[in-house]
Amino acid sequence: LLYLALFRLGSDSGALVEQSANGAAILHAYVQHTFGGAGSFLLAALIFIACLVTAVGLTCACAEFFAQYLPFSYRTLVFILGLFSMAVSNLGLSHLIQISIPVLTAIYPPCIALVVLSFTRGWWHNSSRVIAPAMFISLMFGIIDGIKASAFADIMPAWTARLPLAEQGLAWLMPTAVMVVLAVIWDRAAGRQVTSSAH
Repeated sequence: LLYLALFRLGSDSGALVEQSANGAAILHAYVQHTFGGAGSFLLAALIFIACLVTAVGLTCACAEFFAQYLPFSYRTLVFILGLFSMAVSNLGLSHLIQISIPVLTAIYPPCIALVVLSFTRGWWHNSSRVIAPAMFISLMFGIIDGIKASAFADIMPAWTARLPLAEQGLAWLMPTAVMVVLAVIWDRAAGRQVTSSAH
């Protein structure tokens, strides 16, 4: 319901902001236009609380995870991550979106492939024979799509724009599906891996 309301807000607020504005600018302009300064203050307070909860949770979770593998204490990692987050936040939302879109475009395909294929692990003799090649191919084509979504799109050869479903940002889908089929054939031909234990 919340996202439907945001969709409606975005579609009705085109006259309030320029076309290149990000979602935060659109939301602020709408609240300012509708509720005035008091509404903008309340919106800022709500966003601050919501972002603070997320930031604290992520910082603590990341520090707890990396403390297990790095020679730093939990408190030191919290301090480092806090400083890093403060520095990155000064880039501005629009710039962060420009940076994150190519990265997310590159990593979404292998993540989607992993999630989908994880439900089929029991179908194969050795699931890594199917999942690993599919993730590799999806990552390769995801990187291509990521570069095309970045400022370095001009370096990509012309054939990358003619890949199936490239216009929809799904150029990775067909090659990954083909690789899954080939990997399944390989898995069936190789059979179940037999491990011998020494007595």
